[in-house]
Amino acid sequence: MNFLFVYNKKAGKKFEPSVVNVISTIMPQSADFTFVDIREFDTYDTSSFDILVAVGGDGTVNTVAQRVYIENKTLGVIPKGSGDGLARFLGISRNIHIAMEALLHGETKSIDTAQVDNHFFINVAGAGFEAEVAHRFGEAGIRGLQGYIKTIAKTFSSREEKIVTMRLNGKKTQVPFFSLSIANGAQWGNNFEIASAANIQDGLLDVAVMRKPKWYQIVSLIAFLRSKQQENNKLFTFYKASQIDIKRSGKLWHIDGEPLILRNEKHVTIHPESLKIRVPK
Repeated sequence: MNFLFVYNKKAGKKFEPSVVNVISTIMPQSADFTFVDIREFDTYDTSSFDILVAVGGDGTVNTVAQRVYIENKTLGVIPKGSGDGLARFLGISRNIHIAMEALLHGETKSIDTAQVDNHFFINVAGAGFEAEVAHRFGEAGIRGLQGYIKTIAKTFSSREEKIVTMRLNGKKTQVPFFSLSIANGAQWGNNFEIASAANIQDGLLDVAVMRKPKWYQIVSLIAFLRSKQQENNKLFTFYKASQIDIKRSGKLWHIDGEPLILRNEKHVTIHPESLKIRVPK
């Protein structure tokens, strides 16, 4: 097998150059492997590699996974990001030695991928509060959990609910929303699960519509996001669908945590079991 490790120096709080050295030490002498900075990945010829390994956060995973999807290769993940939502969901350890064990001796699974219009995603896409946080987080240049918390606190007060129109497998619904998540995997990251019932191999997307919590509801909201439960309540309404059309969500969106601008009506589709990935046994 021939491995290409794609690393992102901007992932997480601080990139550790030793990561490359540790991976090199763990890799078997018989294995062929190469490293490339993600800034060079766009134009890098990956035709000779069997497994493309994302060394970084969910944004890095998204970038590498797109190439894996197009070229029908296999994805590996060494989580080094701020949230690492997909890796946590799939049970891929943030300990580099354990993650490498899964890469080298784990199993290969075929999982679903999805897209919003022409934008590929593998874990979670969303609008509203969570998208505004992603945009502000990116602009501020602060990384890590503390950076997220500061950005969330600044964004919460100014963000208000809006009415979103969705067509889920052809059925129209209008609901007030503060934050809107389209979940293929279960969590935003840092073990905050927005859709605990998500199954990344079921050919369906979980839609989580969150109302704006009152200040006194925030503690119970955090507890719910950590509870690994998914049930309709005062703050959340959940749906499942394979075809989703969305109007009036606003132009601010995120795709696997990376901010982007999407205008007009959005079309969300899923591609069942379309991506091969290495996971722990």
